[in-house]
Amino acid sequence: MKVNFLDLKKNYLSIKDEIDQEYTQLFDNCDFILGNKVKIFEENFANYIGINHFIGCANGTDALELAVQALDLKSDDEIIVQGNTYIATCLSVLNNHCKLVLCDVEENSHMIDFEKLKQQINSKTKAIIIVHLYGLVPNMDILTSICTENNIFLIEDCAQAHGAYWKEKRVGSFGDISCFSFYPGKNLGAYGDGGGIGTNSDIYNEKIRKLMNLGCKVKYHHELIGRNSRLDTLQASFLNIKLKYLDSWNESRRKNAELYRIYLQDCNNIQLPFIENNSIPVYHLFVIKTDFRDELQSYLNLKGISCLIHYPISIAETEAMSKYKFNNVETCISNSKKILSLPIYPELEEKEIKYVCEHIYQFFLEKNLLKIKTIKTENKPGLLHCINNISFDIKRIFYINSFDLNNNQDNNTRGFHANINFEELMIIQNGSVELTLINQKQEKIIKILNKNDIYLIPRNYWLTYKIIDTNSIILVLVNEILSNSVSIHDFNQFVENKSLN
Repeated sequence: MKVNFLDLKKNYLSIKDEIDQEYTQLFDNCDFILGNKVKIFEENFANYIGINHFIGCANGTDALELAVQALDLKSDDEIIVQGNTYIATCLSVLNNHCKLVLCDVEENSHMIDFEKLKQQINSKTKAIIIVHLYGLVPNMDILTSICTENNIFLIEDCAQAHGAYWKEKRVGSFGDISCFSFYPGKNLGAYGDGGGIGTNSDIYNEKIRKLMNLGCKVKYHHELIGRNSRLDTLQASFLNIKLKYLDSWNESRRKNAELYRIYLQDCNNIQLPFIENNSIPVYHLFVIKTDFRDELQSYLNLKGISCLIHYPISIAETEAMSKYKFNNVETCISNSKKILSLPIYPELEEKEIKYVCEHIYQFFLEKNLLKIKTIKTENKPGLLHCINNISFDIKRIFYINSFDLNNNQDNNTRGFHANINFEELMIIQNGSVELTLINQKQEKIIKILNKNDIYLIPRNYWLTYKIIDTNSIILVLVNEILSNSVSIHDFNQFVENKSLN
C-alpha cells in the first residue's frame, strides 16, 4: 500500500463540478484582478472568522509583512515570535526593519512558553506574533492578558489553523491583526498562492487595503509606499467554494487524528500531539515526537508511507539567522530533531491510518524498543503484559509469565474469565497448561496444551487454565481492542447472562 502525505487531487475531485463551473464563468466574465468574487470571499471569510474586515492578498508571507507594516513600528522596536515557526513569520519582522526576538516553546505542547515570554518583554517590546502551529491553539486567555497588561500588539499567524477554536471564538479573532495563508496544502487552500489579513479595526483595514494595492485606494492616487499583493479573482472564486466545506473537512481531520490516537495509544516510544483544554484544533499537521525520528521516517518511506518534518532545522540554526545568535530556544532546537509529521488530510482513509500505525509498531518491535504495559490482575496470577493494536487483524496481544505455584491455594496457578463477543488465540510458548472450557449449558472441554501448542478459544465460553510448569509463558491474541471487549470474571454471572449468543 502507498500512503501519500497529502492528496490534493482527491480533494479537487470531491468538488470538481463546482470548481469547473466557476472557472468557466470567470473566463466568460474576464474579471481577473480585484474582481467581485474577491469582495465576496473577503466578506464570507470575515463572517466565518467573526471579524469586521478581511483583506485578500497575494500570499501568507505578504499577509504577515503587511500586518507588521501597518503597525508603524521603529527600527529598534522588538517583536517576539515563537522559535519553532516557519521562516516567513520571522521575515515579516526583519523585512520591516524591526528587531526579531525568538521565544522558546513548551516541551510537550510545542506552543509558546508563557513564562519565558513574560521574561522577554521589556520597554522595547511592541508586538507578539503567535503561531497556531500544526492547527493547534495555545491558551488565548493567558496570551491576550499578557498583551493587554503590557500594552503590546498581538498578531495571529493562522496559516495552519483555519477554523480552529479557543472556547467560543475562532482563531484570527483575538489579535489586533490576523494573517492567513491559502497555499494549496492548507486546510483552506487555493490552487496557487493566496493569503489574507483580518482585523476588527477600521483604521488597519483602510491602511492595509492601500498597502497591498501599491499604496492607493483609488487607481493612480498613491498615498503610501505600498506593494503589489492582490488576491487573484480566480483564487478567491475557488476559495469561496471551498469555504463551504471547510468545517466538514476539519471535522474529518479531527476524526483521523482520533484514529491515530486510538491506534497508537500503547506505543510508548512516541509522544502524541498535546491539545490545550478549551481548544478545538484543526490538525493541519499530525506531529508525533520520537528519539528515533530519522530511522522511523526512513523505515516508513520504505513501506510506501510519506512522512515530512515541520521543520527539520530550527529557525535559530538556519544560516539566514546565524548572525542574530539566538541562544534561548533550546526546546525548539531539541524538538526539531525529534518531530515527525504523519499523513493527515480529510480524504485519508481509516485503512491507510491503520497501515501507518501498524508499521510504526513494527518498526519499534524490530528494534526491540516496544514497551509493553505490565499489569497485575487478580484473575490471572502472574504478570500480564498487554498492548492494543499490535496489528490490525489481531487487535490485542498479551502474554503471561512469572507464575508462582507455591503461593497458590490450589498449588496450581490459574486464570479464569469468560470471553464475551471476542475470541482468543492461545499459544503456549513454554511449559504446560491445563485448559478447561465451559459453555452456558455447563458442557465442559478439557485440553492439555504443551509448548508450541495453539488453541482457538471461542467466544462466550468460560475459560479456566491451570499452570503445570512454573516456566510457562502464555501468549494470547485477541480480535477486539481492549476498550471494546467485555469479559466476565464471575462464573455464576456468566451462566445467568441471557444476552450471550
